Amino acid sequence: MDAEDAWVPYYDLLGIDIETVADGYAAGRMAVTEQHSAAPGTEVAHGGAVASLADSVGYWAVSSANGGGLTPTVDLRLDYLAPGTDDLVGEAEVVRNGTSVGTVDVLVEREGDGETVALGRGTFKTGGSDTRGAWGGE
Repeated sequence: MDAEDAWVPYYDLLGIDIETVADGYAAGRMAVTEQHSAAPGTEVAHGGAVASLADSVGYWAVSSANGGGLTPTVDLRLDYLAPGTDDLVGEAEVVRNGTSVGTVDVLVEREGDGETVALGRGTFKTGGSDTRGAWGGE
């Protein structure tokens, strides 16, 4: 699967760029601007923006392990460990790829100093194709 296939309109809104999509792995980045901020006049990424990056790389890791099929998020859990005060990089790796769900470990770090911003685990519905939803008949 080519990382160019990982374009989603929502990514433009947040500036998410999925850079690597491989078998069970995905990585991406998000430039943090004042528009991502949790407080006016600062560049500290809102937790929702961090979660969006984590969800995005998690999705593509599971999708790549399932032939590029649709893999909607079932659950995403994050522990926020440091503020996102720099551009962010996210990585996700599949730890289990089942017939009904796949699970990924996710890491989000500040690009400048490598400080861990968030650690998480995501569960994604598998069994979809690139034209039919994973929930069946969609």
